[in-house]
Amino acid sequence: MIRLYWWISVVLFFVMTQGVHAENTLRFARALDWAFQNNPELQAQIQKANDIKGRFVQNSQFLNPSIRLEGENIGGSGSFKGFESAETTLSVTQPIPLGGKWHTLRQASYAQYQAMIISIQRKKAELYIAVGEAYIDVLYADKWHRVTKKLTRLNENIVEDITRRKNAGASAELDLKLAQIALGEARIQQSRACRAIKKKKAFLERLIGKGHADGKILEDKGLPHYGMSWTEITDSIGNNVFVAEKKAQLSAKRAAITAVKKDVWPTLQFQLGGRHFADDNENALVIATSSSLPVFDRNQGKILSSEAQYTQTLQELRALQLELRQKLTASFLDMRQNLEESQRVKKELLPLAKKAAALAQKGYQQGLYTYIDLSNAMRVLFEEERHYQSSHARLDKAMIRITGYLRKE
Repeated sequence: MIRLYWWISVVLFFVMTQGVHAENTLRFARALDWAFQNNPELQAQIQKANDIKGRFVQNSQFLNPSIRLEGENIGGSGSFKGFESAETTLSVTQPIPLGGKWHTLRQASYAQYQAMIISIQRKKAELYIAVGEAYIDVLYADKWHRVTKKLTRLNENIVEDITRRKNAGASAELDLKLAQIALGEARIQQSRACRAIKKKKAFLERLIGKGHADGKILEDKGLPHYGMSWTEITDSIGNNVFVAEKKAQLSAKRAAITAVKKDVWPTLQFQLGGRHFADDNENALVIATSSSLPVFDRNQGKILSSEAQYTQTLQELRALQLELRQKLTASFLDMRQNLEESQRVKKELLPLAKKAAALAQKGYQQGLYTYIDLSNAMRVLFEEERHYQSSHARLDKAMIRITGYLRKE
């Protein structure tokens, strides 16, 4: 029974610690959710889409009819003197767009709305890249801060050791002063790293919402770590949301050209009503039609402008495809380079630097090396720690950019 209680206590403790850890952790997927909910730029883009949706709804409504009530009182003169006849006319006029221009206007409005819907996904892809890079900056700023703490403690141990050796007459005053300078520089690096975390968190909270990163621990779990091949990238380069948005805009411009050309067709005013003659109490049917004639104004300027906008969007699509290919090439090369660097530093250079620092510290205590040798070993260790952190951060950023540029609808 006691053993059962012990196992229950262990399980409960594990569950509670996991819950506390999850509560204090901000993973990338959660940060992205906060950004999609709170980012004002994305919300503004959504409202732009709602604006275009409102125009589409408005253009989908058929033209309203109008009603007209007219009364006349006719008085005569001469042989018709004293003769009067009152007439009352009630009619309804219905505008009827000819040539299918109402239908094409509706199609053009819907095409614009579809393009705006895809623009929201494009904005999310841009936000994915921005949040990803900001998240990585905070993550590795925190890791670097922990490294600077270790380096500061290491320099403190060196200063304490040199102080003891100096008091024993085994070290010079110069070595102590140089070690104290190195310790001061290490503390400055630690202080700078601490403030860098706050600065980078402030930028991350600008994207995901105030307070959502405060006091949270960031993890690299959820970040894209799969290294894509160049073949996989080139196969997906034409199917991303950036290209899809431009293609949708191109379709909208094409529909706009058709709508402008159809707009040349007149709107027929069809009138139907009845007329009442008061003198003989008779009624008559009234039918009338009227329409403007596109003799001079045939939307020549609007058609020219719409065609120019279509050509402009087509060129923008080509420019975007070239730009995306260039950015993906650069990001792919960055990924390969920093993957190679981080692996080599982690497996070869950083272990060598740590071993060299340990040997230099031990050798200095034994009188085998000078403080200059120890200082150089510490400097190399600092540089390799920095090299590993920065190359790994650049690797993750390159993967974020590649994933964001290839993001689909």
